[in-house]
Amino acid sequence: MRTDATSARRVQNAGKFEVTMWFFMRISGVLLLLLGAFGLVYANLVGGYGNLDAGAQMRWSFFPISFHVQSSDVEVAPNFSNPFWNAYAFLLIGFAAAHAFNGLRSILRDYVRNPLLLQWLQAFLLVLWIFMLVAAIYVIFVFSNQ
Repeated sequence: MRTDATSARRVQNAGKFEVTMWFFMRISGVLLLLLGAFGLVYANLVGGYGNLDAGAQMRWSFFPISFHVQSSDVEVAPNFSNPFWNAYAFLLIGFAAAHAFNGLRSILRDYVRNPLLLQWLQAFLLVLWIFMLVAAIYVIFVFSNQ
């Protein structure tokens, strides 16, 4: 049987977690914007300005793979074989996935009233998030260096 002190402690711990996740959403949103802006600026600095259409610039800035812009005359140096762009792509995917799945977790907490179902759905989201990060690591660090 739960005492009031135990119940209050759980609510207090859950509150700290929610505040932490609230700050994470704001910080990760700003980092996503900065990472995207960095990629777009770099795409223009290496010769994309005037040589690439807007779609090719966006594809290249968010996923700097050389075959995204092979139809142009721009020499695209960075690709996934460069450790800097490996880290850049992983940070971009990692922050985007964490930001998105935390948003989904927040939506589930708002709309799912059954506590057991909520725990199962949150566990499913956690497993899906881990799977996506492992898939991102595989694509970025293993598959792309072949």
